Amino acid sequence: MNTRPQIAVVIVVAALMTVAAAGIGFAAPAGNTQAVSGPSDAVQQQQAQVQVQQQQECTFPANESYESFDVSNLSAPSSVEPGATVTVTANISNPNDAPLIQCVEFRLEGDVVERRGWALNPNETETITFEVDTTGLEEGTYIHGVETRDMGELTTLEISSEPTVEEPTASVEFNDQVSNGSEVIVSNASLSDGGFIAIHNESGAVIGASEYLEPGDSERIVVTLAEPLTANATLTAMPHLDTNDNQELDFITSDGAEDGPYTDNGTPVTDDATVTVEMDEPTTEEPTTEEPTTEEPTTEEPTTEEPTTEEPTEEPTASVQFDDQSTSGSSVTVASATLSEGGFVVIHAANGNLVGTSGYLEPGEHTDIVVNLPDNLAESATLTAMPHLDTNDNQQLDFVTSDGADDGPYTDNGTPITDDANVTLETEEPTTEEPTTEEPTEEPTASVQFDDQSTSGVAVLIASADLSEGGYIVIHDESGDVLGASGYLPPGEQQSVAVTLDEQLSEDATLTAMAHLDSNDNQQFDFVTSGGSDDGPYTADGEPVTDDANVTVESEA
Repeated sequence: MNTRPQIAVVIVVAALMTVAAAGIGFAAPAGNTQAVSGPSDAVQQQQAQVQVQQQQECTFPANESYESFDVSNLSAPSSVEPGATVTVTANISNPNDAPLIQCVEFRLEGDVVERRGWALNPNETETITFEVDTTGLEEGTYIHGVETRDMGELTTLEISSEPTVEEPTASVEFNDQVSNGSEVIVSNASLSDGGFIAIHNESGAVIGASEYLEPGDSERIVVTLAEPLTANATLTAMPHLDTNDNQELDFITSDGAEDGPYTDNGTPVTDDATVTVEMDEPTTEEPTTEEPTTEEPTTEEPTTEEPTTEEPTEEPTASVQFDDQSTSGSSVTVASATLSEGGFVVIHAANGNLVGTSGYLEPGEHTDIVVNLPDNLAESATLTAMPHLDTNDNQQLDFVTSDGADDGPYTDNGTPITDDANVTLETEEPTTEEPTTEEPTEEPTASVQFDDQSTSGVAVLIASADLSEGGYIVIHDESGDVLGASGYLPPGEQQSVAVTLDEQLSEDATLTAMAHLDSNDNQQFDFVTSGGSDDGPYTADGEPVTDDANVTVESEA
């Protein structure tokens, strides 16, 4: 039986037994209670069947002195195919300073389809989930929502044999920057379906494109330009799809048939930036013109030599060798690099993101350069080693923080000097060390007190529990099935722990309260969903720690 750990709450005894608020829910506004399109007979027939079983009045006593539970963050698909099961979720919050049980309803076209009792601590918020079967509903648009006594949220559901396909979405941020002309940096981009960032000039021509970017967010994307800029320009960064799934930008070669841009309401998603080209400053030395001496001029004829003009300085040069290798993922090794002016060796991912950089390297040749990767590689990848200058002579790589204005790459005919390597992520071998002779750590301990009680059948009360490592109190029936679980309980002693049951008890029963660990430290009860591998019970002498109680279900007055 599936558990619903998110609905279990901690409530004091008096509140559980005497304080509750009723929820009748509210209907959708007038004029919005019929399907927008399609006949409603099927809706009415199906709802009539459901309501016979579920639309009884809320069984919890009304108490108008307490505020209604709030509803927020309603989430559901906007369209499904006929007969599909729709998962609807919403956050339910108790704004009161007392623990309460109130009714929460799922409504379709204003009618109650399912009603549940829900227990919440003061100012607590939990997520409720409804699974809605659309079998029997004709195609059309329906209003549905989650409602409490006075609050609720509504949305629409389109049932269609041709459900609407969600459009891919993208965003891009391209900031003004200074560049050496050979590349630009796109600050960040988010591509729902992956793709590329193409750089366009003012006439719309593509002058550069990133490597393929995986779906999701990417930051500081370095885009090498096909031809270096020779003058300042306003450029446009435009996210493009990978419509043929080959991870190559084919927009130009296909004459726009493939890999078109992401759009928003039919308009390409773009961002512009003013790119200032940083030209090599000419040397500031004036041509040497010797001042005339104060001696009397000689009778020699003045020389006819032209003033000396220094030869332009040689372009800095570099080479790099980056071999295929295996690594633990925390670093890579560059076989060799020669930097005429010194600088750094920077490691880039396939999408252009910087993933690591060496320390400052003096001018000359270096071998076996270890570059640490701040974020360990999660999988094997093709990486690029790129030598960078130290243009501001501070022995710190400022290429990223200056948006490319400082410490640009060494280039050859305007193209960055690089070398690629296939980096294979090693899987750690299990250690062969013998087990240590250290004393085993103390076993976690627990105790639980579950007293005989009367209840409405929605929840039961645990008198006390003491969990040395924290965890949960889980309620089992006589066959051993899980009927409900508390929320996460911190280490230590807890009093009056209320556990909401997944399904309301319909008759008296002997139930068992069992203390469970949070073995994977995620504060979610995973014992059932993991097949028993996570969040197992506390044990004493090899037996689960439990306590039984006779639970009497109160009959309605």
